[in-house]
Amino acid sequence: MNWGLVLISPIVLVRLLSVEAFGSYREFLLYVSLLSTIAAFGVNSSLMYFVARRPEHRQRFINQALSMTLASSACVIAIAVALDVFLDGALIGEYLLPTVIYVALFVNFDFWEHLWLAERRIGAVFGYTTGRLIARLTVVLTAAAVTRDVNTIVWSLVGLETIRLLLAVFWWARRRQRHPPEAPGSWSEQLRFCLPVGAASALVTLNTSIGGWFIAKMLGPVGLAHYAIGTYVQPVITVLRNSLSDVLLPEMAAQPTPGTDSLSLWRRMTVAAAILLIGAAVVLASFAHTLVVTLFSEEYLQAVPVFQIYLLVLVREVMDFAVPLRAINNTQPLLRSNALGIIVNATLLLVLLPSVGVVGAAVAYVVSRSLEGLYLGAQTMRAYSISLRELAPWRELGKVAVAAAAASLTLDEAFWTGRFAIFGVLLGSASFLLVYGALLIVFRVQEVLSLLRRLPKVQRVFVA
Repeated sequence: MNWGLVLISPIVLVRLLSVEAFGSYREFLLYVSLLSTIAAFGVNSSLMYFVARRPEHRQRFINQALSMTLASSACVIAIAVALDVFLDGALIGEYLLPTVIYVALFVNFDFWEHLWLAERRIGAVFGYTTGRLIARLTVVLTAAAVTRDVNTIVWSLVGLETIRLLLAVFWWARRRQRHPPEAPGSWSEQLRFCLPVGAASALVTLNTSIGGWFIAKMLGPVGLAHYAIGTYVQPVITVLRNSLSDVLLPEMAAQPTPGTDSLSLWRRMTVAAAILLIGAAVVLASFAHTLVVTLFSEEYLQAVPVFQIYLLVLVREVMDFAVPLRAINNTQPLLRSNALGIIVNATLLLVLLPSVGVVGAAVAYVVSRSLEGLYLGAQTMRAYSISLRELAPWRELGKVAVAAAAASLTLDEAFWTGRFAIFGVLLGSASFLLVYGALLIVFRVQEVLSLLRRLPKVQRVFVA
């Protein structure tokens, strides 16, 4: 639901702002997303590991996370300002001041989601994230509708985040424990966990953002606007894959001796992710032209090939190797794999961007993420002392792939949209889902059957 709201924002903004103004707004978001990830450094996400495993020291780890985040954000902001001044504005430029203020406000006292996930308070996470997101979208869309000015939108976001920080400090002061239990060595333990995870997270974001940064500096805001729409599918990846990963990590970490037994949980999640991501990729690829032109207008037609190429990332994201590695606190491979990915991405960007434009940025990212996944897969096998055959439920994944390929025969963009216009996308998607779901049942994919067993009436029809 949260990412569904995020998907709505660009659809409205492209109708309120010119292509150049929309690109400038996305440029600001590019800077803040990159610096925020580096500044946060994955510190708050460590609560999902430590609070889940040692809940008696909950407040100790929260306090340490707050201190680490404050120090990290201060260092990142200082370095960003120094570099931008030294490079005469070539790093960030005119958005330097609102960017650093926003980053400082955004990352501090923002541990709630990870804490509640560790405590399995999913309802609290839903309420907090949804409320925060609705507030942000309301501010952005209102400022855009009233002023059509990017600077007004940017400073409105800064004002909203100021209110959020003040409310978070007030709530934390009321709820914190005055005398948290002692936890000898907890500082060094949490820091050792955060350093590779934070560095890996920063590199992932850098790898995701570097294409946009190159485009902003080489092609300008119009090129960035096209690339932003072409990578519009990124929230789909986040909602379908990361939601599963975020819930699974505390479950795996909470087990007394995480190992190959706990890896079975991850294997089940991989099949579930494959069902969702592969199905989404097939539908979106089939209706890419209609979706882009209808949702964002003919001005963004150049984003269609970027959109289709970027969909290959969904297939890569089926296997989230970070979860099993973090569950056993083996996070060094995450750092090395992402360093590899960003080197490959940057190299391909320098080669492809001048010759093929924004499409080259999509190709570079897909290739870099694929190579990074191959490396992490090998490291996961090594960490758990398993073979390639044992790494994943290949038979089940094969069934999902075959079902998606067969069901894709129902998708013909010319047929559906030629007869029903934009409603053909809904009808075609529905036909695909019906055939796809039926084939998954016929192929007896265990994750689907497990879901059906929770529905007694359906069980009698399909599973008995």
